[in-house]
Amino acid sequence: MPAIYNPLPQQSRVTVQHIELVGKKMESNGFLFSDDGQPGSFQRQKSFFDTEPLNKSANPPSQRPPKRNPPKQQQPAKANGLSKKYSVTQLTRLIKLAIANNLPGKITVEGEISNFKRHGSGHLYLTLKDANSQIPAVMWKNAAGKVKFTVADGMAVVATGHIDIYEPQGKYQFYIDKLEPVGKGALELALRELAEKLRKEGLFAPEHKKPLPPYPATVAIVTSDTGAAIEDISKTLHRRYPIARKLLMPVAVQGENAAPQIAQAIIKLNKLNKELGPIDVIIVARGGGSIEDLWAFNEEIVARAIFASKIPIVTGVGHEIDVTIADMVSDKRAATPTAAAEIAVPVLDELLNTVSQWQLRLGRAINQRHNLAVAALRDLSNRPIFARPFDAIHFKQQQLDELTSRLTQRLTAVLTQIRRQLENDTAILRQIEPHVALARASSRLSEQTHMLQIAMREQCRHKQHLLDNAAIRLRAASPLRQAQNQRAILTELTNRVSRALKQFIQSREQRLDTSVKRLESLNPRTVLGRGYSITRIEATNAIITAQNTPQPDDIIITELADNATIHSKVTKKNSSE
Repeated sequence: MPAIYNPLPQQSRVTVQHIELVGKKMESNGFLFSDDGQPGSFQRQKSFFDTEPLNKSANPPSQRPPKRNPPKQQQPAKANGLSKKYSVTQLTRLIKLAIANNLPGKITVEGEISNFKRHGSGHLYLTLKDANSQIPAVMWKNAAGKVKFTVADGMAVVATGHIDIYEPQGKYQFYIDKLEPVGKGALELALRELAEKLRKEGLFAPEHKKPLPPYPATVAIVTSDTGAAIEDISKTLHRRYPIARKLLMPVAVQGENAAPQIAQAIIKLNKLNKELGPIDVIIVARGGGSIEDLWAFNEEIVARAIFASKIPIVTGVGHEIDVTIADMVSDKRAATPTAAAEIAVPVLDELLNTVSQWQLRLGRAINQRHNLAVAALRDLSNRPIFARPFDAIHFKQQQLDELTSRLTQRLTAVLTQIRRQLENDTAILRQIEPHVALARASSRLSEQTHMLQIAMREQCRHKQHLLDNAAIRLRAASPLRQAQNQRAILTELTNRVSRALKQFIQSREQRLDTSVKRLESLNPRTVLGRGYSITRIEATNAIITAQNTPQPDDIIITELADNATIHSKVTKKNSSE
């Protein structure tokens, strides 16, 4: 378990007595560093070119930089009254020494950037120019990494560095150590550029803000272990919510190492979340200061660590007027470290008062529900159904007997009506074309049979439904065995009715088949299938008989099996005499 950490003197330790220290200070591992340095100034400094131009006539000798002579081996020598000959390399080195000995070691130049190029190695190559002149310039990778704004062509800048000769090409170059924009401070410009970049990526979007837990059990604090911020946060947490467990991740809050330490602390707390807690909320805070002092909280690495955190983060950086990138990315921004602690935890006394009020309300509600339940139970126990539970069963049995009788009468009436209808249809079929009437009667019989089946099923289903409802009600208030017996009786009666209905339908179908066969035997067209034919006179549609014979030129129609016909014309009539 992490050790208890007390960073304050004995007389004030009451405010941080329950803060646990996560990790420990290290000097060279790149994670938790102690910061003894002061942030550098980003304002333009005066240089040699600002006060002393190189024109010899414009400066008294006493104000010029001391002149250093080149080494003796590089001095021009004479041989036989003639000047010594130099190689190109020797001449270039002489010029380099002259520049080094006669120009100050640090020069500040103001100009406009052109021909800007960022090499793959990280070095910057550009040209500084004004209305009349230009000079090539180089900025090495380690210095370029400290530039807080985006370098581009056409930008007016102030560059600080020194002049030297690039021997391979024999040209002088300005080697830049520090670069700042003209007009706006470098930090302000870098802040605006980073804010715009992160805004386009959606890091400030409200939908990415995580809600804070209402009752955090563990609160992690990322701040310096020395200073007023940790003391204010500890006092506030102890005053408002003393039951919360507090973890301190000490980091530097200003300087070059501050931003990596803050980001690594947030990442580490997320990785150790289950092991340390879990952690419900993280407070990232520091006291007030200048923009340079607060710059660690404007670094992109800190913003992305806050955005990637699975644990909600509350930031309290500086004072009310100080707004950093970390504040805009965090889930909740507080004006000060103390306000951050107030936002992170509730007031325990208020919660206890609320719980007490709810406890009283709950007790009253339980008593009221109990009294109502007792009254309802007393009312139910006095009802007749509990005094004589079998009365309901007997009543349902009587209802079942009545329904069975009514169902039998109804079936008998329906069957009688069907029988009469069938007899009427049979009589009608004998008087008309038998096959048409037979098909019509068969269709009507099928429809009525189907309707009868539907009606019987509906009656059975309805009675079954009534019985099921009665069984459910009786099961809750009467012996279960009686209800099961009644259900068995009803099932047996239902089966009997179904079997009787099936047998009745089968007998009716058999009688119908018999009637159909009789009608088909009486149908004169049936004999056509055995080779006979029926011949009619087309004009009168009368069948040719001995009494009704066609005349010459009459058209006669001979009907054969399968509705085939033969049309003929009488050309001659023979006498039977």
